Amino acid sequence: MVYISEDEHDDNVPLIKSLKELTSEPRSTGNPTAPKLEYPSASRIVRAGPNLDADGKPRYLIDEIPDNEKMRLIRESGIMNKYAKDKNHGTGSDVEEEDILQYEDEEERIPTWMDALIYTVALTAVYGLFEALVNQQYNVEVGFMEVLERMAKSAPAIYCIVFLTCRYRRMRVVNLLMLMASCASGCYFIHLNLHSPRLGIMRRAPGLVTLWIYLTFLMDVRPSIISAIVVGLFWMLDPFKADI
Repeated sequence: MVYISEDEHDDNVPLIKSLKELTSEPRSTGNPTAPKLEYPSASRIVRAGPNLDADGKPRYLIDEIPDNEKMRLIRESGIMNKYAKDKNHGTGSDVEEEDILQYEDEEERIPTWMDALIYTVALTAVYGLFEALVNQQYNVEVGFMEVLERMAKSAPAIYCIVFLTCRYRRMRVVNLLMLMASCASGCYFIHLNLHSPRLGIMRRAPGLVTLWIYLTFLMDVRPSIISAIVVGLFWMLDPFKADI
């Protein structure tokens, strides 16, 4: 450990005094050249974000504009006239109405004749499938070309039915007629299976099943459920039991 001597006769006394001044604590008067650090108070701290009103709600720059000045700017922009014009023509700018128009445009994108053609191809395949199944059920041999010939003969009638129902399916009268035709075709198919001879089933069953499937698929949920319930009740009750 090193001791610093304070002898007056020592030549290093001025150096020792300088070291004491540097290592000692600053006096109360302090050095005027060394500024004292001050921390800002909480009231002087500027926070990020909008200013707050007396009730604590944020206040933005637009709130400083008077209401009459806001209305003047809106009228000069012309947005009110555009909205009134669109409203009179039934093309308001509401989000829900735009979604409805967009949905309708997507539905009308495919022409009716093309939609009917697609349905016809699928229903013709269903008709050919049931034609082969009915003949297989009664052990009647039928060739592939014969099934294709019957499918080709039934295709024009299927296309006409599909085209008319797709074109006017939004009409209530057409929906009612489709419900009646669906119930009639389903009940008649059940009647053929229960009381008709083999030849009648083979000739009429494929067309009836195809028509019933198509109408049930095309209708809404509630009419389809009604048709299924009516056909199910007809099969359970079997009002033509006495004819056996």
